[in-house]
Amino acid sequence: MASDAELEAIGEAVADLEDEAVEFLREMVRTPSVNPPGDYAAIVDLLAARYEEYGWDVEVEHAPEALVEELDLPHPRPNVLAYVTRGTGPTLALNAHIDTVPVEASNWTHDPFGGAVEDGRLYGRGARDSKGRIAAYTLAARALEASGLLPEDATLVLALTADEETGGEAGAGHVVESGALEADYAIVEGSTYAVEYASSGVLTLRVDVEGASAHAGLEPEEGANAVVAAARLVDALDAHGDDLAARESSIPGVGSATCTPATIEGGDATNVVPPTCSFTVDRRVPPDHDAAAAEREVREVVADADLPAGTSATVTALSRTKAFRSDPEDPHVRAVAANAERVIGDVPVRGTRGGSDAGHFHAGGTKAVKFGPGGRDSNVHGPDENLALDQLRDAAVVVAASVRDVGREEA
Repeated sequence: MASDAELEAIGEAVADLEDEAVEFLREMVRTPSVNPPGDYAAIVDLLAARYEEYGWDVEVEHAPEALVEELDLPHPRPNVLAYVTRGTGPTLALNAHIDTVPVEASNWTHDPFGGAVEDGRLYGRGARDSKGRIAAYTLAARALEASGLLPEDATLVLALTADEETGGEAGAGHVVESGALEADYAIVEGSTYAVEYASSGVLTLRVDVEGASAHAGLEPEEGANAVVAAARLVDALDAHGDDLAARESSIPGVGSATCTPATIEGGDATNVVPPTCSFTVDRRVPPDHDAAAAEREVREVVADADLPAGTSATVTALSRTKAFRSDPEDPHVRAVAANAERVIGDVPVRGTRGGSDAGHFHAGGTKAVKFGPGGRDSNVHGPDENLALDQLRDAAVVVAASVRDVGREEA
């Protein structure tokens, strides 16, 4: 474990570099990288230029065109690998994603791409998820450099990946599966209110319903209403979600499996019986549950539903984010937990229902843990998303000390 003197030196370096980190976060928030559509050129240019200024070795790893086409993505998928130091010992990755969810600006009281700082909080889309994590991990690495406490023999890399919000196949999935990054340990985007060693997988499905159009006033009986059929399917899947509430994970913090109908669109005009309707489903799969069985159950609910005559439904998997589970006694989990307790106080060590790219790293043999800046009051994915700057500082100190501990212990 980092000594008291080392922890103090890291804390002082973080304090000295805080203004730089806050301004960096503001620049990132002011550089939209909304997914979809996932146009990442500007944010990647910003990251690469900044890290090259620091003297870090920057690689931009693109997902292959064949994968981009297979996933029907409108833009290339670049991933930034910024090597702070390279050594012959273990490789430690700090992973956050460069994409953000979309914005409904009318619901905001702050400019979602303004990066305003008010009462100790920075506001904007991505302020917490996940540009705030990028800022914290960058600050941690800079503080280790400034304090002379980088692990001597370890490799430290910031792995800033694409498309986490939509499954990450062309982001962390590609980076890991292609062998572009082979990390022994990874600290993956998380929060300051828990050290999370497990998380659920996320199965995202689209249900497409087909019927037949007809004039809604003159001859509605000649049509087959796809919206009515979709409504029955939504009800059936919502009931399936109620049943899943009894299927609790054995891992503290993960909770139960879930099934949530999410978005819906359909119909052509008010006076036309709708011939099509589509909706999406979010299915959470705890790491101690069977992901294939979970998908099979959703498909069975759809297949068994009582639909109106002349309508039919098909199910397509849009993404399958993998679950992950580390041993809470692994050195990387123990290091983060111990340093979080020293810096923040009583921080629980548990799992989470939320998905992340940790599943991709775990599937590739990397031991992962989730931790980073952000509290429950950050309004992540919502209007006025924000990050408390004291959480940015605390997370940077915890991450830096943990990198020091794991890199030294395993070297």
